Amino acid sequence: MPVNFGNGRSSSSSMNGNGQVKVVKRGIDALEAWGRRITTGYQNVHINDLTTSWRDGLAFCAIIHYFRPDLIDYDNLKKDDILHNNRLAFHLAKEHFSIPELLDAEDMLKHIEPDKRSIALYLSEFYNYFENGKRRPPIPSTPSTDTSTTTNENKSLPPTSVR
Repeated sequence: MPVNFGNGRSSSSSMNGNGQVKVVKRGIDALEAWGRRITTGYQNVHINDLTTSWRDGLAFCAIIHYFRPDLIDYDNLKKDDILHNNRLAFHLAKEHFSIPELLDAEDMLKHIEPDKRSIALYLSEFYNYFENGKRRPPIPSTPSTDTSTTTNENKSLPPTSVR
């Protein structure tokens, strides 16, 4: 049975096999809970909201590191280097996961409290990519005219001949 908290938050409950009530979070609460779960144990990351908890960029870097530790040397990131952390996370998300740069690193630095809806939208891209199997090929950084390299897209295509 759905429960609406009147603040954009909702949950539903159902009985599990043991007769216990299981609460399923939805929407913004679910995103926040997912971010908290993924980043648990990461130094200097404490997800308490969808605003200031994300400002320094460490939470985004922690999510990327959780799923792809080869991309980030998390232990060398500094909490006070807001611009660098956000630029790094936004760049890696775009290049490796095709997650569009919906946030701006300079804005994260300028604003003490980032926009909750913007953070939620961007975080939902990570959730959709990693949890919903919405894995997309990386966005190419620049169009290439070099035909000597084979992309993953072309590997499945049959060879063609030019006449």
